[in-house]
Amino acid sequence: MRRWPRLWLPCRLPRVQRRCFHSEQTLDDSVEVPIGSSGSITVDLHNIVRQSSSAPLMIYIPPHSPLPGTHPSVPGFLRPYPTAIINYRWSAPDSTPPDASGEPSFTTPLQWPTPIHDILAGYTWITENLRPESTSRRDLYVYSSHAGASLAASLALTESHHHERVAVRGLVAWNGIYNWSMFLPDHRINKPATPRGRKLPSRPKEGSALHALQMEMTDLFRKPADLFDNFASPSLFFQTSGMLPPSTFTQAAVMTEMLNRMSSLTSGGSVSDLLAATGSAFTAPRRSALMFPPRKSTLKLPASLLLHDSPPLQTTKRGKRRAAGHTFEAQASELASLMRKSLEKLEFKSRLQWDEDFDAETEAERRVKLVDVGDNEYLQLGERGQEVITRWLEDRFES
Repeated sequence: MRRWPRLWLPCRLPRVQRRCFHSEQTLDDSVEVPIGSSGSITVDLHNIVRQSSSAPLMIYIPPHSPLPGTHPSVPGFLRPYPTAIINYRWSAPDSTPPDASGEPSFTTPLQWPTPIHDILAGYTWITENLRPESTSRRDLYVYSSHAGASLAASLALTESHHHERVAVRGLVAWNGIYNWSMFLPDHRINKPATPRGRKLPSRPKEGSALHALQMEMTDLFRKPADLFDNFASPSLFFQTSGMLPPSTFTQAAVMTEMLNRMSSLTSGGSVSDLLAATGSAFTAPRRSALMFPPRKSTLKLPASLLLHDSPPLQTTKRGKRRAAGHTFEAQASELASLMRKSLEKLEFKSRLQWDEDFDAETEAERRVKLVDVGDNEYLQLGERGQEVITRWLEDRFES
């Protein structure tokens, strides 16, 4: 199984600064974590010293890459708990002109895959420095939203080793992107619902949070093929994409292939040659299920709470209303469905052989909850969603 490369991190790291917020939120410390030869990030610690070293720890991954030198605030529903914020880097290439000598200065590229290395470095520091001194366990829970939820889900899925004393036990995400390839024209969610259908599903509404992420995609990723990285699109841990990576973010792969084949024909090519070239260009790989977690791994799918805003609805000819195309609901539903199927086929399989009363489907839905939290303001999760998260966390921590 592919795992993120382990980086050597010293246990005693330099302190950046101490800074206090208002009484509801206190920043105990901010530590600098080196990323090999690629600079460093900071991990902010909140309410750490006031809690037992074995108390469950929240890991907060901001929805977007924080600006250098800033300290993102902890969401209100996480403030009662000890929380570590990983301030990762994920942004467009630096457009700073060359220095006076005419030579461009070296800067760490902050597009994909830089953020996965930053997240792992922060996570490694947390597990090495915030673990109980005794043999006690410490459960870690990861929360994020939007672009950051891609990283949070990948971290939770690949660091949930049930035998380790300190590991991820739960994932909470709101309006996350778990499959970036859904933004591409070739994805089936952007095609007519039926083979004979002509009406294309609606694209993300301009001005919406989902549309903003679509516009940022070309800044966050170097090339379309990066969208198919499992750690960027964690839904692809469970199944192949069923798509060919296109050459651009906006052009369908089959169109690119067709144009390339047509341009390769000589001017004297026959009509049959032209038809053969264009006809064979529309071959895409089949979508196939993958086994995750691998049978011999120590991974166990974490308890998960996937929240999403209510999708925009469109009216059909028969007057029925249905969810339209690519939405945050579609993202969350796909990941939830894949995780539940994995639980039923792998983890629950042995229990079904001896426990006749065990309801695998119900248990899978309990382990991976999918909740519509209504309409919310861009990056501000409303009271309804916050209450759902609070109750879910309390149930885990009190059990």
